[in-house]
Amino acid sequence: TYTFLTAFFGSIFIMGPFLPLMLINMKWFRTCMDFAINLWLILPGALFELFYGTKVVITGDQVDSSKSSLIVMNHRCRLDWMFYWMVHLRTGRLGNEKIIMRGDLKNMVGFGWCMQNVLYFFLQRRWDLDHIYLDRMLNYFIDVNYPLQLFIFPEGTNMCKRGKSKSDSFAEKNGLPIYQYVLHPHVKGFNYLVQKLRGKVIDSIHDVTIGYPKNLCYGEKDLITGNFPLEIHVYFKSYKISDIPNDSDSLDEWCKKIWLEKEERLKKFYENGEFVGEPVHYNDKNSMYKYNSIMGLVNLFWATFLSTCVYSLWWSSFARWYSV
Repeated sequence: TYTFLTAFFGSIFIMGPFLPLMLINMKWFRTCMDFAINLWLILPGALFELFYGTKVVITGDQVDSSKSSLIVMNHRCRLDWMFYWMVHLRTGRLGNEKIIMRGDLKNMVGFGWCMQNVLYFFLQRRWDLDHIYLDRMLNYFIDVNYPLQLFIFPEGTNMCKRGKSKSDSFAEKNGLPIYQYVLHPHVKGFNYLVQKLRGKVIDSIHDVTIGYPKNLCYGEKDLITGNFPLEIHVYFKSYKISDIPNDSDSLDEWCKKIWLEKEERLKKFYENGEFVGEPVHYNDKNSMYKYNSIMGLVNLFWATFLSTCVYSLWWSSFARWYSV
């Protein structure tokens, strides 16, 4: 309820007043939207980490947060994208993250409005329509030289029974191995994005593997019942875009290869409860103090903002008129 109300009122009272900037200076408008969404994206992670004790463990390659990137990750549960915000706070520019999502999510009250304002991608899952839409969106980011950090799930869906069944059927028809910890990736969309953005607005590809060793918070019902993730582990393997194959067939095989590596990595992860033998980042005393301070201040901001909104709507006829 708290996160919904902050998203709802934030889209009206923080993002709303800046909409006229679109007609004056699009760069200023985009900067304001990115700053606003950055403030909000920190909030769910602040609640998980500060109030519910969720532990974030980041291993693998050290990520250069100044680089524009394509981020590819396995899709273990419905809420991976939200849990990754806690990781991205530490490893990237959270306000510049754009997620490719299902089209119906843009209609969510509050959340959907915010995501549309900051140019998240919403697909209809019809390639004849989606590639035209993607072309238009990506051309915009290329034209304005935006420091893009594009986040995608090449598997297309999360590790549910239906998704697993479809992945297994695809594997059997094409003579591929049956995976237990990941789904087979959809290489067509991945291939398109890499070829479109190569040498333009992305410098690297971050292959991210996510795992939950203690309990799985699969979806929204788990949040309602208090089944929050106790630990979130991610492993980074980064590639320079210049090291990625150029031709489409080789790129398809490269994507399949890193997914096979994910399967093997996750098998060992769930046997040991961690990514064994990998350096752990951002868990030293100074880093923990820094990020806890940021999350605490952001939570204080939103609590104050929400209280102010309720007070204004109660006492101010102008606030009520504006919100309508």
